[in-house]
Amino acid sequence: MRSIDLYTAVRAVDDDILERSETAAYNHKNRESKTIKFGKRRSPAALIAAIIVLLALCGFTAYELGLFDPWLQKPSADPLKTVQSAIEGQAGKDYTITVRVDEIRIDEAETARVKARYIGSELAEAWGWTEEYLEEHFIVVWAKYYVEYDHTKTFLDDGSTEQYFYLTEDVKTGGWIIVENDSPRTTTES
Repeated sequence: MRSIDLYTAVRAVDDDILERSETAAYNHKNRESKTIKFGKRRSPAALIAAIIVLLALCGFTAYELGLFDPWLQKPSADPLKTVQSAIEGQAGKDYTITVRVDEIRIDEAETARVKARYIGSELAEAWGWTEEYLEEHFIVVWAKYYVEYDHTKTFLDDGSTEQYFYLTEDVKTGGWIIVENDSPRTTTES
C-alpha cells in the first residue's frame, strides 16, 4: 500500500510540475506575441529610417568615389564654353590632380542621331522636350581632354579622354546646360 501512496504522490507532483510549465509556457508565448506585435508596430518606421540612412551613406560614398559626380558647369550662350567650364571644373575636385582641355566641338552627326532617338520618346516626354524644342534647343558636344586623378581618392582612370556631352538651351536665358553625358573613353596616352 505504501507503493501506491508513493506512486500517487509522485504523480501529483508530476501533474503539478507539468501544469506549472504549461502555464509558464503559455505566459511566455503570450509575452512573446505581445512583443512581436509591439515590434511590428515599430518596425516599419525603423525600417524606413534605416533605408534612408543607407541610401544617404551610399550616395555620399558614390559621390566620394566619383560614381555620382555632377558636372560643375557655368551655363553659357556658347555650348562649347559650357562644356569647357565643366571639364575645367573637374580641377577643383579634391581627387583631381590635372585637367587639360585638348579639343571641343559640336558634333552635328551625333546631334542628329540623338535627336532622332529622343523625338517622341518617353524620356523626352518626361523632361518636357517637344519635337520643336529638341530641333532648336538640343545639341551634342564632343570633347577630348586629359585628366589625372589621385587614386587614393577615386578609382577613375587617368589619361586622354573622349566624351559626348548632351546639352539643352534654356529658352528664357539662352544658356546651354549639360543634361547628360556618355561614359568617358579613356586611353593612357597623354
